[in-house]
Amino acid sequence: MARQNKVTNATSDRELILIWLGDKSDTTQVSYHSTVEKFIEFIAKPLAEVKLEDLQLWERGLKARFKPTTVANKVLVIKSLFSFAVKTGYLTLNVGSFLKTPKAKETIAERILDLEDVRGLIKYGVKNERDRLMLSLMYGCGLRVSEVINLTWNDLKPHGDGGKATVFGKGSKTRVVLIPDKLWCAVKEFEKYHRVNQYVFISRNHNKMDRSVVHRMIKRACKRVGIDERASAHWLRHSHASHSLEAGCNLRLLQQSLGHASVTTTERYLHISPDAGSSQFIDF
Repeated sequence: MARQNKVTNATSDRELILIWLGDKSDTTQVSYHSTVEKFIEFIAKPLAEVKLEDLQLWERGLKARFKPTTVANKVLVIKSLFSFAVKTGYLTLNVGSFLKTPKAKETIAERILDLEDVRGLIKYGVKNERDRLMLSLMYGCGLRVSEVINLTWNDLKPHGDGGKATVFGKGSKTRVVLIPDKLWCAVKEFEKYHRVNQYVFISRNHNKMDRSVVHRMIKRACKRVGIDERASAHWLRHSHASHSLEAGCNLRLLQQSLGHASVTTTERYLHISPDAGSSQFIDF
């Protein structure tokens, strides 16, 4: 088989990893880099010398320490790295392709909040308008925490009785999300008293909000109102998706609104609250 032409000048694993991480979001870079660093430390050999047995031993170690979902995510990261190495011509054999991605139980149903819990979290869980509006946008528009903290005032425009937001989302993709009229009124009211610089949400020092600060705020809010403290910003996004479908939202429209690259990702929400099941026909 002819050797594939190299499309990178990387001469070491470290250089290749930096190139591989280069087009990913900041959050993904941090997560992937951590996984790869621990993988390299465990393997203790260059990528070109990694054998299938090495990968299997590494995976068994993961299974002994982590939940299936975490193991599956880490395996996908390493498979992605090896695929990239082969595509760029840095390696000639994709040993990662022989490692099967473990199947993990779908737990998304456990991360859906009831509507009343969402309302309580937004109304009673936080103590200021900034945090209340952030939670409202994450739930009401299905925004990721990174999308909320990166919102600028120029991203927000009126649309009919409500508004719309131009969102720079995952995978460096831009989409437009509609803002319901009541929530748009809250945005405009917030602007009157809190517009300081280009960002909608800022810290006490007038800097852009840090995602870690938002996550801690949500944890405190959940504790305050007695909601599962595992809840995160993404639980609000999951809840938005599930509640929208239950209210009759079209699957393709939801996919577009959430910014999912594949409708398969969006379809997961269809199985959370089925309208019918065989158990309805059992009488005992």
